[in-house]
Amino acid sequence: MTKKSTNRWKNPWLWVGVIGVILTALNVNASSFTSWVELGHGFLNFVQNPFALGTVAMSLLGNYVDPTTGGLKD
Repeated sequence: MTKKSTNRWKNPWLWVGVIGVILTALNVNASSFTSWVELGHGFLNFVQNPFALGTVAMSLLGNYVDPTTGGLKD
């Protein structure tokens, strides 16, 4: 991994996008944050949902890959 590609993992905007996709996949709303038990159930439902995991993986890939270069490397 090049230094440029490892710095992307430290970029807070990468994580804003990924967390947004995860919260959407969890179908989170304001009432989901009122109980740790409910949040835990939502997370378990997310982990057991292959479609939700796939969309998060695509979000990570889409946010990580540099569109100005060919392939997955910088």
